[in-house]
This record gives sequence, structure tokens and C-alpha cells, in this order.
Amino acid sequence: MSGSTAGRAVITLAAFALAACGGSEHEHPAGETADTAVPAAAAPAAATANVVTITARDFAFDAPDSIPAGLTTVRFVNHGTQLHHATFVKLGDGHTMRDLMAAMQKPGPLPSWAEMAGGPNAAVPGDSSNITQVLDPGSYVVLCLIPGPDGVPHMAKGMERAFTVVPSAAAAAPEPTADVTVTLADYAFTLSTPLTTGHHVVRVDNSGPQPHELVLARLAPGKTALDLAKWAEKQQGPPPGMPFAGLSPMHAGGQAYFTVDLTPGTYALICFLPDAKDGKPHFQHGMVKQFTIS
Repeated sequence: MSGSTAGRAVITLAAFALAACGGSEHEHPAGETADTAVPAAAAPAAATANVVTITARDFAFDAPDSIPAGLTTVRFVNHGTQLHHATFVKLGDGHTMRDLMAAMQKPGPLPSWAEMAGGPNAAVPGDSSNITQVLDPGSYVVLCLIPGPDGVPHMAKGMERAFTVVPSAAAAAPEPTADVTVTLADYAFTLSTPLTTGHHVVRVDNSGPQPHELVLARLAPGKTALDLAKWAEKQQGPPPGMPFAGLSPMHAGGQAYFTVDLTPGTYALICFLPDAKDGKPHFQHGMVKQFTIS
């Protein structure tokens, strides 16, 4: 797969040869000149976001090797048999994916040269999710940090892939117009307005100071957000909810957008990231929110 940049319409105007035919009354119709007879050039098409597709399998990603920098919509498709997501990590100082994998063998936060950079969050098998965010030039790795029923993160089973974001001369695309903003903080989700039934463009802002994620899940009848959060640790028995949208771990100050269509039901927002201080998942610090749409 490869990202596509917005094209610009090129309009070629034909040149008209005007010949004099007898008297001046035949030169042009009344009120028309040679200038008004030439069609006006169409305005250049507005710039749009790059669009790329990342496909998950058990346990690998199909993804482009390079993506143009700028506003990018990532469509994440899960062709696996387990829950997957796509977490972007931006590398610095000439480091490689091998360096990142070695660093992640140790407990604790990522090294200073690796930055959580968002990405589309979880999609169940056979489904998809999406994210729109600005990708800066540089070297990246896409990972699946979700553990399987055996407790082993999918990245340890080969679910990682390097890609490069290359500089682009294309005009900057305008950001989406959101109708709901969710602000992430240590340790809470704050909505600018309640989510309702129907289609939404959701903006997510991480006010930090730590990296955070947003998992949006629909809960099974009678189940709670904490039921789902605890189930995710061992994945034993029927799941008490189904994640289907959101933002993968994003550094403080980052922002992104996703679209979602909601129907009546009970939902949860959860952050599973381990805390930089004590290693406990953020939902254990209260970063979980349950709400009902009627």
C-alpha cells in the first residue's frame, strides 16, 4: 500500500482564432469581447489528507514502506483472529526498529529517543478503525502492544514493522472539523460535549503530562468499564465489551481525530498504558469513563 497526496486540477484553455468576416457587426455579439468568450480557469482543488491502509494479521502488519508527511488518514483493517491495534513510535537520533525492540525488553518508559506517536486503536477481527493525524518526517515503527490470552504482547510474536515518513511539498490539508473533543490527562477523559447517537468526528487532545491512549468500547449488557479493563489483562471467558475505535498511545501535546457511528448502548473510554511512576495501568488510577447513549 502507499499513501496518496492530493492532486491539483490542471485546466488547459484552448486558444480561439478569431477571423474578421466582413463588417464590424460580425466581429462579436453585442456586449461580448474576446476576453469574455474564453472560459474562466477552475480554481485548484483543495488539499486533502493522505490516505493509507494498514492491515493486521496474526501476527504481522501489511503497511506501506513510506508515507508522505502531513495530515494523514490511516484506515486500520483487522484480518486476524485476535484483537489488534497499530501503535506508532517515532524514532530519533538514527535509531532503528532493532534498537526499539531491545529497549522494550526492559520495564519502564521508552528511551528519550523514542516517542509514542498515536495511530489507530483497536479493531476486532473482521472490522476496521481509523485515525487522522499529522505525521512529521522521520523513522517510525508500527507495533501491536495488545497481549494475547497467553499474556505475550503481539509485538513479541513479530507484529512490528518499520516505515518512513518522507518530506512532502504538497500543500497542507486542513484539519477535520470535530463536533466533540476529548481531552486526555493524568488521569481522566474530559468531553467537550456528550457523545450521542449518529456520526461523530472526534478530536483527541493529550494534555499529558504522560502519554495516553483512548480505547472506545461498547459494553455488553450488565457489564461495566472496569469489567472490560480487568478482562483485558487475562482475556478469560466471554469479553464484557468490544473495543472498536480510538487513539493508540500518543505523547503529551499530541492530537488526532477519528470518526465513529454510535447507536444506543453503554460505552467505555479506557487508557491501558502503564504509569511512568508505578507501572500500574492508567485505568487503575481512575482513567476510565463509562457513559450511556439512549
